[in-house]
Amino acid sequence: MRKFRSELMLYFLLLILILLATVGGLQYSWTKRTTEKMVSDSTLETLKQIDKNMHSMLGYVQDISLFIIANNDARTFLKLKERSDIIMTRLYENFSNLTGAAFIASINIYGDNGLKLETEGPSRDLSGGIIAGYERRIPKSGYYMLTPTYRRNYQAVGEQYVISFYRQINDINDLTRRLGTLRIDINENTINLLYRNIHLGQTGYVFVVNKEGFVVSHSQKEKISRSLRNESYFKPVFDGKEGYYRRSIGGRDMLITYYTSADQDLIYVEVIPFAELLKDTMFIGRLSLTVILIASLVALVMSYLIASKVTDPIKKLTGLMQRVERGDLDVVIDIERKDEIGALAASFNSMIGRLKRLIDEVYKTRLKRKEAELKALQAQIDPHFLYNTLDTIYWTSRQENASKSGELVEALAKLFRLSLNKGNEITTIEKEVEHLGSYLFIQKMRYDEEPQIEIAIDPQLYPYHTIKLILQPLVENALYHGIAEIDGPGKIRVTGAEVSGEIVFEVSDNGVGMTDAKIREIFQENAGDQGGYGLKNVDERIRLYFGERYGIEIDSAPGRGTRVRVRIPKYIERNGANGVA
Repeated sequence: MRKFRSELMLYFLLLILILLATVGGLQYSWTKRTTEKMVSDSTLETLKQIDKNMHSMLGYVQDISLFIIANNDARTFLKLKERSDIIMTRLYENFSNLTGAAFIASINIYGDNGLKLETEGPSRDLSGGIIAGYERRIPKSGYYMLTPTYRRNYQAVGEQYVISFYRQINDINDLTRRLGTLRIDINENTINLLYRNIHLGQTGYVFVVNKEGFVVSHSQKEKISRSLRNESYFKPVFDGKEGYYRRSIGGRDMLITYYTSADQDLIYVEVIPFAELLKDTMFIGRLSLTVILIASLVALVMSYLIASKVTDPIKKLTGLMQRVERGDLDVVIDIERKDEIGALAASFNSMIGRLKRLIDEVYKTRLKRKEAELKALQAQIDPHFLYNTLDTIYWTSRQENASKSGELVEALAKLFRLSLNKGNEITTIEKEVEHLGSYLFIQKMRYDEEPQIEIAIDPQLYPYHTIKLILQPLVENALYHGIAEIDGPGKIRVTGAEVSGEIVFEVSDNGVGMTDAKIREIFQENAGDQGGYGLKNVDERIRLYFGERYGIEIDSAPGRGTRVRVRIPKYIERNGANGVA
């Protein structure tokens, strides 16, 4: 009973744990997805704000470029045949006001007349020839062009990361005439300032790339100008307008959010380690686990109480059953409940009452059986007296030379002895065949016209056992109700063989046969002596002793004769009436 209580407690506990774990898991998953979306949406707005600031910065640079192109001194400078210190001084004065913005690294004009003006003095391109390729692609129609970020060494301020803004300067009186090129260098550090103070966990970062895949601005300077076009984890950035997704970078799960500027050819990217993003979510997970543990302890106590409420009555019922097992039938279980256990207790009380009544009935039946056995012992005197009388008649007929009478009496005595079988129901097939032979010998002495009777039973079946008196009634039925009513000699054939591990006897005749209605009548309860009682008796005894799968089958039709088939199991009674076979 303790084991049953433990199992019941375990089932309750497992059920509660599964429910709590499922709810906790779903809550954690929902919180994680919600946090991911909230952070990504917030980051996307931040990236859009950075883009607006960048747009303002580039707008200012574009305004400067337009101011310079429209400046009279600048146009005069680009048309000079030789250097003019007065004009260059005025240009330097004008440009110094423009370079006051922190993001302007330098302003440079290169005239096709060979003159040039550089606000920060001479500088050297450290891109390894990459920017030279961009200079050859400056639009001629007045549009501007931005280069990737690269390193440039200035005579005045030293080496800096810059983005160059290029614009071709044409003669406003003849737009087809090129005068020179304007280059405004934008300090990458000022772009970095736009997102430097954005806190993205401990190791998150923001950077800017152009649509060619080159990093324009990054807090880690060594990654500036690096191409990300072939990096598989950044492929969605170049394929979409805006959004977020998760990828593994350097073995870490990262949340990547991106936004593409519509008119600036720039993409803003934020990368946050997912583990840092879920810091608060992990706290919720630990809190959920704590709740599950506390709930498990409560569930354990509750399951113990519930299991005890269920098992205590069963334990009480088990104890009473053990008393019944020891023979005490004066037990009554007193459980006032309206559930299944109450119904079980009521059934137990009803069963004990019925058991006491059945025991009383069996006791009375045994008394009657003992009485019948005593009467049967007394009745055994009569068969012995009959055997002795028939034996006396036999020897008297021998002394008086009445040999036929003697043989008849001897066959009759043998028939009686085998029929009674010392009071045993079980006999061997050999004795059953011997009994049939005695019966046929007597019938032969009675009739002048002897019927043709053939017995073909496999002698290998002789050692096996069967109930007695199964063949003689079938042959008797064939004699009196089969061939007795036909003209001419009758024929009866008795066979016995093993079929599929069973013993099958067949008694067939060439008699008048019978209808299906007559066959059904034979097996009815009120079957009389007119060709039915013997067959029905044999069938019932076989089924009672061997089971419903065995018994008699009849195949007959009017004018076609009858075949009776008997099926019994093939077995040897080890403690049977005739000893061990």
